[in-house]
Amino acid sequence: MRLAVSNEPIDSFVESRRDDLVQLLCRLIAARTENPPGDEHLAAAIMRETLEPLGIECRMLERAPGRTNVIARVGAGSPSILIACHLDVVPAGDGWESDPFVAEVRDGRVFGRGTSDNKGQLAAVLTLAGYLKEHENELIGEVILVGAADEEAGSDLGLEWLVEEGLVQADFALIPDIDHRMHRISVAEKGALFLKITARGKQSHGSAPEQGINAVWGMIDLLNEVRLMDISAKPNALLTPPTFNLGMIRGGSAPNIVPARCEANLDFRFLPSQNADGIEKNIRDIASKIEAAGERVRFDVERTMAVEPVEVATDHPLVRRLQEAAQEVLGWKPELLGLSGSTVAKPLVRAGTPAVGFGPGEETEAHAANESVAISELLSFTKVLGRFLAKEKT
Repeated sequence: MRLAVSNEPIDSFVESRRDDLVQLLCRLIAARTENPPGDEHLAAAIMRETLEPLGIECRMLERAPGRTNVIARVGAGSPSILIACHLDVVPAGDGWESDPFVAEVRDGRVFGRGTSDNKGQLAAVLTLAGYLKEHENELIGEVILVGAADEEAGSDLGLEWLVEEGLVQADFALIPDIDHRMHRISVAEKGALFLKITARGKQSHGSAPEQGINAVWGMIDLLNEVRLMDISAKPNALLTPPTFNLGMIRGGSAPNIVPARCEANLDFRFLPSQNADGIEKNIRDIASKIEAAGERVRFDVERTMAVEPVEVATDHPLVRRLQEAAQEVLGWKPELLGLSGSTVAKPLVRAGTPAVGFGPGEETEAHAANESVAISELLSFTKVLGRFLAKEKT
């Protein structure tokens, strides 16, 4: 498959706008969209100010005040391709050597909160928008650009909502939010199940434990059983084996009090051959078994989050097209892989839109202090997108 627009026009366009891309990223970093509270309207305004002078109309949508999503469209016809970045960032945290919201440019990199996750990618997409508009009749179809809210806190105010309400629909989606320095394209994601287990006993004086029911000991019994639980599954070529993590445990108020309550939070990551209901049932069965054995502790099991695994066909023509566009620019063909974590690809795939992850940046940068991204990677990423979205040569 040959991609349409010759290398020189898109490469020249991108290189000539290097400084514009960097300045735009610096502006986006200065728009403090830490989630919580979000304030995505600050970055959404920059997105609108960038696109509308190009003749690209922006639709601003909010499920809650200030939690703005932006949808913009270029080109027409089929296929429709959605490129979704997110406007929010995680809190700055500690350990920064400079102000995380005043971007610094040095050693060929931009430093600041969100440079890698996900404002660098957004700046690249917005920079490319000028080229897309100029070459609208040469595009593969309709290109839908989304700046989404609330990605860092579950996307209930962002893509989950937009998809649920039918506000965004596409034939294919690219999510530039997985790092790997463009060596990988994610086409699958594990499912995730978060459970909160509460053990309930009876409080008494620590000098007379026989008068109470120790909820912590009951929780220990349950967790030891869970630790031995078989969570294996049929191997998946793209995904690592399923995992279980005890993320939090809390119980008791003083050494000389028998605790009446203990709470534990569990995180299961599972494969397409498994499901959240089956895993939760196993946990409930273990709790019932301990209760039936004569233990006086009682357990409540609450599902706090569940998302099913998703997969996209590895031979999807647009997956192959993305690999070829990347190879032309980068000199390598990105490998296909699956993720143990979750991205906003999940709601799209569930709604019938094949969605894959691909983008610049290093895995160690996202959410870290002194977060940064290489300018050269952002430029290369922009060139890859330009080729990917161009019509094929005939």
